[in-house]
Amino acid sequence: MRVATVYIAIAAVNYLYMKDVYAAGAGSDARFPTQIRYIDWFLTTPLMLLKFPLMLGVGKKGVSFMTRLVLLDIAMIVTGYIGEISASPAMHYGFFLLGCIAWLLILVSLFIALGTLPERIGPALRQGVRTMGLFVVVGWAIYPLGYFAPILGLPGDVRELLYNVADLVNKVGLCLVVYVTAKQTGMEERSSEGSTSLSPGGMYDEGAEAAQ
Repeated sequence: MRVATVYIAIAAVNYLYMKDVYAAGAGSDARFPTQIRYIDWFLTTPLMLLKFPLMLGVGKKGVSFMTRLVLLDIAMIVTGYIGEISASPAMHYGFFLLGCIAWLLILVSLFIALGTLPERIGPALRQGVRTMGLFVVVGWAIYPLGYFAPILGLPGDVRELLYNVADLVNKVGLCLVVYVTAKQTGMEERSSEGSTSLSPGGMYDEGAEAAQ
């Protein structure tokens, strides 16, 4: 939740700047705050992916997992930005394709990890991280729609609207998933503790633990 709070705060500050840029450039292409938007994504999307190893608590293995996710994410954002500001169609589509490849590699890394969850992971946490994975698959797919909006002849405002919707769905949605997962995990732990105290060996176990 702390990580979610940080990236939502970063996004809020960036959106305040983007609002001012949009208002100041009304009636021209200068109103589209592309640079600020990509700075936002460069800072926030690695933090969004960081929540997977943090929630799973995978220890030392989580360091390499986290590093791989962050590097792929940075590659995705950088190539997407280069493609979006390129006037050349070859550069535009070429770097977009590279960004999509990085995104697919992120998905592969996530679903390999989510498909091999250890037994100690409880039902609530298991469901929570899998729901987060769906956000990266479905929610992040909204961004390419915005990328292609100008190519389809749609106004630039449509692209910005799609990007805004994607940010709202993914950033706030992931935060809510973490909150709900934390609440459900707490309920599971309390239920497990209650079952232990009522079991035939519960009194002995508590006494042994107190003695230790």
